[in-house]
Amino acid sequence: MTQVTPPGWYPDPGQTSDAPATERWWDGSAWTDRTRLAEPPAAWGPPTVVAQPGAPFGAGPYPG
Repeated sequence: MTQVTPPGWYPDPGQTSDAPATERWWDGSAWTDRTRLAEPPAAWGPPTVVAQPGAPFGAGPYPG
């Protein structure tokens, strides 16, 4: 059984410089000439609560 890599953006296998990371489009059978800057990794952390205008300080979605 042969595994096939689906088309999509992948780290550019041909990047050799210290420039910002790039991604190259894989069309499902070969690399294309299309490149783009790599997306920065997602920043994970606790969710932030946005205060509603006019709400008293400390008012949140939880009774308390």
